[in-house]
Amino acid sequence: MTEQHREQAIQVVKNILHVLHEMRYEDLPQCVDEMEWSDTEQIRECIQGTLEMNDFDVFDEYGVPCNFKPRYEYRHEVMFFEYKDGSGFAVDYELTSGGDLTDLVLQLEFLYQDSGLKCVFRTIDPM
Repeated sequence: MTEQHREQAIQVVKNILHVLHEMRYEDLPQCVDEMEWSDTEQIRECIQGTLEMNDFDVFDEYGVPCNFKPRYEYRHEVMFFEYKDGSGFAVDYELTSGGDLTDLVLQLEFLYQDSGLKCVFRTIDPM
């Protein structure tokens, strides 16, 4: 994985977090090339339910200071997993609200293609 691929993946994460922060779930498909979990109304219900159950307001944008221990940079929360067959890599990002972990993980997949990097929105899963 090149540094350029890493930066592209981080930019996609930033774009998705911005959409989630503004609760514009219907705009998620514009952030990626493909949605494995494509029912944005179901995504809205799942996310809003989790936020409300845990007394969270909205998801944080990328780079918001965190309140949890041990304190670490958000960049470290973007976890990269390269595929052994060289076809691409997966990305996990732990979502936060108000600087606190929400116990939800954004999961994306990036596939190498002749035309460039293809991004697939897999899911937002409980940790």
